[in-house]
Amino acid sequence: MSGEESDRLFLETTRRFATPALAREDVRVALQLAQVEQGKPVADLGCGYGRHLRALVEQGHAHPLGIDRSSLLLAEARAQAPGAPLLRADLRALPLHEGTLSAAFCFYSSMFLGSDDDARRALRECARVLRPEGALVLTSDNPLRLKAQPRSRFEEDVPGLGHVVEESAFDPRANVDRVTKRLLTAKGERLSATFVIRYYPPPDLAALARAAGLEFRRLEPDAPLTEATPQLVALLMKPLG
Repeated sequence: MSGEESDRLFLETTRRFATPALAREDVRVALQLAQVEQGKPVADLGCGYGRHLRALVEQGHAHPLGIDRSSLLLAEARAQAPGAPLLRADLRALPLHEGTLSAAFCFYSSMFLGSDDDARRALRECARVLRPEGALVLTSDNPLRLKAQPRSRFEEDVPGLGHVVEESAFDPRANVDRVTKRLLTAKGERLSATFVIRYYPPPDLAALARAAGLEFRRLEPDAPLTEATPQLVALLMKPLG
């Protein structure tokens, strides 16, 4: 499947299950952690089709920057958040000057869809474009919860979309989840794609952050991660010196 077809499958399935209320809650928690003033430059790294950009606008950040590699998803983001400037770019090579951003957000592992080296490069780029004491808030699924339930399967007929099947297989040794989505549309079109997502338990994420020039400050909630924690939400910051 081509990249555009994969993006289309992501778009069509995610926007039917990831509600605006969920995006608003993600953004509320991220802004509480980042403590960034309204009017300061902020960015959604891997903004997809713009659901978190829209929530950022609704919560007082009128012009959040959206960055994504997909022209298809950015076209949708334009409709979701018309006032947000958008850039088509690779997170490993951000087209921004050093110290451009007061805060950045990366929701649901957009930064960790490749290798360990890809993740390091993306974090280094984020450190470069953040201002001193600038915040990066990362959210992802909880690797401890995935380890406890390494396999899952979802299947449903979705009105207006078609028959959706999603299967997930988590490798606890590598902390990598392979998620395969399949869609049979009402018109008989078959779409299928596999997404490989890398997860970092807090100690590994802290080490990765240090190597990139960032400091791991805390989790939300501010407590040790357990299997019962719904997701991992981490605050990283660029130090002053």
